[in-house]
Amino acid sequence: MQRNDSPRKRHIVKIAALIAVTSASLALTFALPARAATGMSGMQYYVGTWSCTGGTIGKKPTQATLTYVMNGDVLQQWLRVPHSQTMKVPYVQSSSMTYDSKNDRYVDTGVANDGSWFVNYTTLSGNTETSVDHAVSSGKLGRGVTVRTSSTAFSYTGYPTTSGGKADFKATCQKS
Repeated sequence: MQRNDSPRKRHIVKIAALIAVTSASLALTFALPARAATGMSGMQYYVGTWSCTGGTIGKKPTQATLTYVMNGDVLQQWLRVPHSQTMKVPYVQSSSMTYDSKNDRYVDTGVANDGSWFVNYTTLSGNTETSVDHAVSSGKLGRGVTVRTSSTAFSYTGYPTTSGGKADFKATCQKS
C-alpha cells in the first residue's frame, strides 16, 4: 500500500497540530482565574523596610518601622516604634512566619520587649490577608486584616475579637 502524503505534507500537518494545541493551552491559561501565590512566595511582597503610621483608633497616630527579611522558608519581621510622649520606652517586636501547607495557611509567632507574645494563623486571598489569633499572652484573641493597596503600600486594620466587632487599630505602611 502506497501513502499519498509526502514528507512535506506531513510536516505541515504536524505544524498545524502544534499550533492548535498551543492556541488551546494559551486560551485556557488566559481564561482561568489567577490564583494567589502559595507558600512563602506569597510573602515575598514584604521583604524590605517599610515606614508606617498608625495606632489605636481615636488616639494620635505613631510612626513605626517594619523590616522584613526572607530567611529560607521563614519571613522574619522586626517592628520598631520609637519612644514618644505617650510611650516612654521604645516598643520592639520580633516575629517569624512560615507556611503550613497541610492546612493551607501561614503560622506567625512573635514576642515583644514588653513581654507580650502571640501565635496567629494567616490566610492570603488575592491582595487581602486575614490573621486570627490562636494564642496570645493577654488571653484576648483578636484578628487583623491587611490589604495590599499597591506594590509599595499596605493598610492594616485590627479588631479586638476573632469575628465581628468594631476596629480598634489602623495603620498604613509605605515601602522605603
